[in-house]
Amino acid sequence: MKIGRMFALAVIISFVIAIAYGFYTRTNAAPTVPPSTASRIVVNQVGYFPTGSKSAVLINLGNLPETNKVALVNFRNKRTVFETNLGERNEDEASKDVIQKIDFTSFNKEGRYYLKYGNIQSYPFRIGKDIYEGALTKMLRSYYLQRCGVAVRDRISGVNHPPCHINDGLIAHTDAFNRSGELKRAKGGWHDAGDYGKYVSPTAVTVGRLLSLYEQYPKLFRSRQLSIPESGNRRPDLLDEVKVGLDWMLTMQREDGAIYRKLSGKEWPGTILPQADKQKRFIYGISTPETAKFAAAMAMANRVYAPFDAKLAQNYLKAAQKAWAFLQSQPSWKVDWFEGDDNGSGKYLNEFPEGTPKTDLNDRLWSAAELFITTGDSAFEQYLATNIPSYTYSLFEWADPSPLGMSNYLMQKRWKGSDKLKQQIVAKLLERADSLMQKVALSGYRLAINDFIWASNKRAAEEGITLLHAYRITGKPVYLKAAADQLDYLLGRNHFNKSFITGVGYNSVQKVHHRLAQAKKIVIPGLMVGGPNTKAEDGIAPKGRGPLSYLDDERSYATNEYAIDYNASAIALMGMLMGEKFDQN
Repeated sequence: MKIGRMFALAVIISFVIAIAYGFYTRTNAAPTVPPSTASRIVVNQVGYFPTGSKSAVLINLGNLPETNKVALVNFRNKRTVFETNLGERNEDEASKDVIQKIDFTSFNKEGRYYLKYGNIQSYPFRIGKDIYEGALTKMLRSYYLQRCGVAVRDRISGVNHPPCHINDGLIAHTDAFNRSGELKRAKGGWHDAGDYGKYVSPTAVTVGRLLSLYEQYPKLFRSRQLSIPESGNRRPDLLDEVKVGLDWMLTMQREDGAIYRKLSGKEWPGTILPQADKQKRFIYGISTPETAKFAAAMAMANRVYAPFDAKLAQNYLKAAQKAWAFLQSQPSWKVDWFEGDDNGSGKYLNEFPEGTPKTDLNDRLWSAAELFITTGDSAFEQYLATNIPSYTYSLFEWADPSPLGMSNYLMQKRWKGSDKLKQQIVAKLLERADSLMQKVALSGYRLAINDFIWASNKRAAEEGITLLHAYRITGKPVYLKAAADQLDYLLGRNHFNKSFITGVGYNSVQKVHHRLAQAKKIVIPGLMVGGPNTKAEDGIAPKGRGPLSYLDDERSYATNEYAIDYNASAIALMGMLMGEKFDQN
């Protein structure tokens, strides 16, 4: 299939939709979401591929049905085009919702539809080959809107501000190379989330996840795709945007190769625009976990950017090698942390139980994998062979990036690699995938997670990626279907009948915890929020209710905040599903 022409048309359409989005939400607000006990049909509000699985869920039907038939209705002419049977009643253990599945996989005609059962009908959705083009574009553009240190003038979203935080940053604590209060130029990068801090850990895993997606499915990306200032320079817009994160991380490297871990003020900013945040901002101590993640991201950048800018790519590799050299001089976990460092910013440090050794080996494993893939140096592969046997394949996140190193090693084609090591990784990955399939089977919403904690939406997306890897390894469609189920959940097939990504789907999140959006009183399209969090640390969302511990409220930072690494996981899951469908056609 030639996707370039489809992409161009879809991007143009998505821009038009995005421009109208603010006016639409004021004048044509989505119907009020029914109370949690009301019956409703929940769907992926973006849609379904014609040849893919298609299922919805009828929730909490009160009375016994008079009929077992559910109608698929053409949105334009209101005619029923297909009928399917309502599934059996089952209770979803996590939410206690009574679930009845609606399967319409056999219907494959492209168009816009909704499902109807008696007086209950779903939000509209599309069936089509290009259903995710606009959503992917919106989500990718979110990084441009998070840029720091430069003016952002974006007519599409309404984000408009002069350069911010131009004096980043001051050294927080004296070390062997820099004195407290000295200026170290670290302008640029992305605001991490709904606040204005900048952190190496989430930036590195965001860069890693996005570059891995590019390496696997480069046809999804092109120049002039995102309408950003660099568009048209013959380099894919994705790589132009990721360069923003990479180049800021370079400024956080110390002379000896170590990486400072974050940059922020000493107080959380209020609900203000970024240029109004005038407090002094500080660069906080070096860290071996951040140094290792930095090395991994830079090693990836070398091989991805080499065809477009050999000098830039070489600079990235030198920075990665310098970081790795520091790690060799510091063989154990080391973080320069002081009381008060986290008063105005996130900590982003792993918590270790008392009596448990502090370790950064999972970060080093990722960096060794990427340095091997980039350089072919057998020393890095030997590091993997020594350490991977003792590791499980876990969930990729800033706290443990090792799964990306394992999967990238497995999928890479630059070097032959070790068959034994690949077999070990495959066994670990499939063991996790099969454990996820057990969770999917027990969930009424076919979720691969059953622990609803901070960033549960990101976790669902990442587990979907693991399932997609399992599909690519085995070719078994059950893994592909389960991966798609995770995206269906994020895009509306959930208890709340809500897409967790702003501006994507008919009934999407509106009140994101995001200072810029709150200050301007706008809805910025393309932001995925953290999602249900049973701990509800903000005291706003309902606590202790598992998948129901969520509130679309700008005060709920524990459930309704955006973050750059959340989006990266959802983008990768969506992009991989798109790539697999393109490959099948």
